[in-house]
Amino acid sequence: MLHLDDVVLRYGSRAVLDGVDLRLKEGTVTAIMGPSGSGKTSLLHCIAGIIQPDFGTIHVDGTNISSMSASGRARFRLEHVGIVFQFGELLPELTVGENVALPLRMLGTPARASGDRALTALHAVGIDSLDRRHPGEISGGEIQRAAIARAIVARPQILLADEPTGALDEENVESVARLITAQAHELGAVVIMATHNPAVARFADTIFRLRAGRLEESAALVPA
Repeated sequence: MLHLDDVVLRYGSRAVLDGVDLRLKEGTVTAIMGPSGSGKTSLLHCIAGIIQPDFGTIHVDGTNISSMSASGRARFRLEHVGIVFQFGELLPELTVGENVALPLRMLGTPARASGDRALTALHAVGIDSLDRRHPGEISGGEIQRAAIARAIVARPQILLADEPTGALDEENVESVARLITAQAHELGAVVIMATHNPAVARFADTIFRLRAGRLEESAALVPA
């Protein structure tokens, strides 16, 4: 499903990614661990097509996204990739339901159908009763649940989570990690979580550590 071959990304003279190879199948959960600044976010951004690597190829289900134009990658990302950011990144002027429906509206789905699917996604993460609230009226844990709903509403092939529990208290860490990893089975998606938190990484099937721009497979933690 997801193949990275010899991916290199440089910032000036520094190789943030230095020949990364990765093979992931649908329905699997992978954790990428490493300290802040190790390149975890850059790796996710390459997979999402937000930035283009300097060298190497990235294939998603046979499609080489690294050869696409910026507009082509943006369309592919909208259709096939869901992203959960550390702070949720909901638009404050929109309701929770409108935030979740936004990817569908951008794809041209009619408003009523988008709203119905947004409610279904919110129900899946347990907060459908908050669809008419605004982000400033809900808790941090609820914001992350809404962000997950937005990421899965278009049923993506790939779900990327960048330090998704970094801004949460201990009580919410496990519930959010469980919600994200459950999508591997519910959507048949490739789920990748970038994290420095072992409590999150233990939900993964496979754990890699990013060191000096290279991925090293790590011993699995105690399963959740």
